[in-house]
Amino acid sequence: MILVVLSDIHANLQALHAVLSHAGPDLAREGARLACLGDMVGYGADPQGVCDLLRPLNPLAVQGNHEAGVLDPAQVRHFNVLAWEAVEWTRDRLDAPTLDWLATLPRWAVLEGCRLVHGLPPDHLHPYLHQARPAALLRIFDGMRARGEHVGFVGHTHDLGLAYPDPACLDGVRMCALAPGVRALEQAHPWIVNAGAVGQPRDGDPRAKYAVYDTASGRLDVRAVEYDAAEAARRILAAGLPEAYARRVLGDKR
Repeated sequence: MILVVLSDIHANLQALHAVLSHAGPDLAREGARLACLGDMVGYGADPQGVCDLLRPLNPLAVQGNHEAGVLDPAQVRHFNVLAWEAVEWTRDRLDAPTLDWLATLPRWAVLEGCRLVHGLPPDHLHPYLHQARPAALLRIFDGMRARGEHVGFVGHTHDLGLAYPDPACLDGVRMCALAPGVRALEQAHPWIVNAGAVGQPRDGDPRAKYAVYDTASGRLDVRAVEYDAAEAARRILAAGLPEAYARRVLGDKR
């Protein structure tokens, strides 16, 4: 199976159009499936437009913390003030069928030995990969082995990254950056792949990031796509959303 993995679109319709166009040949292949790791909405100016574009494609999608926030006001405790204002702004701009669709999304999904989750396996929305302690990651890897899962795809950090068990490391875990390009994920151990962000990267590179994974060969292709980030930023400002969200779209790491 060819898995096209998108994460953290964050209501950036310009970035989503560019990524879907770029991934078109892969999505047209027999056995291909589109997967979304959550946070399709939030921060950006076009939450309804993003959902309208995605829903007919029948993606294998899981909830992110922003979908959870839109659906459940009690999630406010997990957000800072500005982020929660964006959640409330987003909720007011989604129609009833879209809210119903978001409510059907699971917190995790598994397909062809790949676990899809927004934060951390097996089912967490809010923890960040880069903040996970080695002991916790080793327990996660043990769980993946027990379930027969080779790769855990996560988002949430808006950065590309990779984690895997490595006895050569003092704490047993290696965490490293993941750059655009191709690499093989060997079957010898499980992996966690942080798929970056389509709509609001925080690595200083404004290009939209996504990944294509071949479950048969273990080939992971991480891609970075140019798009009209200036237009996405303009739409954020025109919508009256905080300037910080526009700056991030343009590559500001703050």
